[in-house]
Amino acid sequence: MPVHFFASAVSSTVPTEYWATIAASLVAISLLKTWSKGAKLLDAQRTRACAEAPRADKRFVDLHGRIILVATGAFTPLGVVTLASLAHRGAQIIALTASISSPAVIQMIELIRDSTQSELIYAEQCDVGSLESISAFAALWNSGDKKQQEGVRRLDGLLFLPPGREELQNVQVQTASTGTSTSRKDRIYQLHVLARLHLVNSLLSSLLVQPPEREVRIVSVMSPFYAAGVAHFDVLSSATSTGEPKNAESEAETRGPTPLQTRSESSYSALIGAASLRWYVLTVELQRRLDLLAEADPRPRTKLGDVEMQARADAMFAPRAPPSGSRSTSVEAQVALRMKRHSNISIINVCAGFERSSDIIDTFFPPASLVYNDAFHKFIFIVRTSVRLIVLLIVWPVLWLLAKSPATAADSVVWATTRTLESLSERHARITTSLTQPARSLQPNIQVTRRNDNLIPAELYREGNIIRPPLPQRFHVAPPDHTDTDDAWSQLWMQDEQEVERRITALGGHIQRPKV
Repeated sequence: MPVHFFASAVSSTVPTEYWATIAASLVAISLLKTWSKGAKLLDAQRTRACAEAPRADKRFVDLHGRIILVATGAFTPLGVVTLASLAHRGAQIIALTASISSPAVIQMIELIRDSTQSELIYAEQCDVGSLESISAFAALWNSGDKKQQEGVRRLDGLLFLPPGREELQNVQVQTASTGTSTSRKDRIYQLHVLARLHLVNSLLSSLLVQPPEREVRIVSVMSPFYAAGVAHFDVLSSATSTGEPKNAESEAETRGPTPLQTRSESSYSALIGAASLRWYVLTVELQRRLDLLAEADPRPRTKLGDVEMQARADAMFAPRAPPSGSRSTSVEAQVALRMKRHSNISIINVCAGFERSSDIIDTFFPPASLVYNDAFHKFIFIVRTSVRLIVLLIVWPVLWLLAKSPATAADSVVWATTRTLESLSERHARITTSLTQPARSLQPNIQVTRRNDNLIPAELYREGNIIRPPLPQRFHVAPPDHTDTDDAWSQLWMQDEQEVERRITALGGHIQRPKV
């Protein structure tokens, strides 16, 4: 009876000649929505709140007993879903926040604990937007834990999620050249680049003494606006750079603000994209330096007593002697050289795509601001706010159709955190192939389909595929195998590292960390 009633109501409302058009439109909308969700990196069994599922699949790392430190964006919509998903898989979560006594933070921690049935979710005091707060937290963390072996705090993962705009507004920038700065460019540069670099560098003293067989992973979520940040790559640090110019680009930066730099203050998406590209370059350079340190580490790469596995690892790392007169001598030597440099600290970059959140809404539809507190400006503010709300209601179906939900976007983050890394044999085959085939270097707009393969350190993944983001021309050559300080990758590392030191010195502090 209800079926006949519904059919009668539809036939009387919509003429039959429009049924085919409506059906085709619904199918097109469904296909477009499926495409906008992206690849299914986690199957249905893993998306359920089941603790046994990750143990049965060797493609993913078992997180039980592992400690993951969420440095930024822990309590954003994406962060909350990611925390819950990792907790479902048995991980112990430590989320950094500017105020652990905030009622919102306390309530969110309790809600995540109740929903995941896990008490191993904590919050620690650290304002990542403040370099001083990062130094204080790192000093406390590096002081060690007497309850653990050798007094070293265990850390299996460091996660950088996109911070919210309210975190950006609270960033206090102090530079030696300009004093206190309130520009959006300086705040983005400090929160998205310098703060991450300072935190990683400050925690290296405890990360490097972790057992070499323990896998440590640093996962960074990149902004989907990275393509828009190429032109603004050098704009971020132009106002604070005080070093001597070494090339034409540096000399141009010292002449004063260009029209591009002036317009960049109003382009939030371009600045965020530039910060993501800058951090990507730093992660590639950091992975190279970590691999160099791993080569000099005299400790065995396997657990103590596993003589057979150690012999296999040594055989893999040792150079193979090619036949006499073989043309593959140089290739085998380069393969053996690169196989040596493999750190247990792996850096993975992932782009989760466009998330349906207040951040993306504020990017395309910025909220109105009340500058003057008089009747006329209040009226203008109310009108602009009302118009913005009406426009958002109109375009919301399009935003729902094309953007991801926080739960869908979190799948990419969880996938990058739990997917297993490539084995030694896979690494050997990949390096051999890259040396024997025409190299594609780091040219932009190159996509390598590796969705079913294990993760490769220092790569950027989007929808399970390796993406080569567009970079300035000087970065189109991969960083050298030796410790060369004249290449663009090392220069950028030293430039940002010196900027961190200058800002901390301007605050009256100093840095003590191992040189990497």
